[in-house]
Amino acid sequence: MPLRVIEEFINTRRRDGDDIGTPQQLAEWLHARDLMPGDAAVSAEQRDRAEWIREGLRALIAENNAEPVSSPRPDGLDPAARAELTELARDFPLMLDVTALPPRLVARTRVPVDAALAGLLAIVADAVAAGTWTRLKACREPSCRWAYYDCSRNRRRTWCSMDICGNRAKARASHHRKTAAHP
Repeated sequence: MPLRVIEEFINTRRRDGDDIGTPQQLAEWLHARDLMPGDAAVSAEQRDRAEWIREGLRALIAENNAEPVSSPRPDGLDPAARAELTELARDFPLMLDVTALPPRLVARTRVPVDAALAGLLAIVADAVAAGTWTRLKACREPSCRWAYYDCSRNRRRTWCSMDICGNRAKARASHHRKTAAHP
């Protein structure tokens, strides 16, 4: 599933570290997924750009799992992430390769890391066209925000794990109900 690489990319940031925290780590991550040649170098600026793209994608998938507008959502996301992704996406030229079967978006740059990052954005565009994009979500648990693919039939999965994040949210809600009932 092509969205799997987007899920993995978003999940490179965890509470205990960042799998693409250095230019070398980003180069290795992209190479391990055949998104970039192994001998290509990554600059600190390119690594920073990749981080902004990652957080912008996290903001986009959080919208796929948004709570109803009537309730505020403390999601811990950087409010500028989506805006920054919009700006960065303009710098990655994509074109429709009509020689491919089926036609697909491809990067129009010779800079390997930029081509890899543009390729990630092309996967998003393909998923939107295929109708699978809205299944990639960010866990609603504010302390988590892990990316996951919602395989549920009704597409209403809320947490990355019912055992951990779902349980935390339900325990917190129960506590709030009990303390509100007994002030």
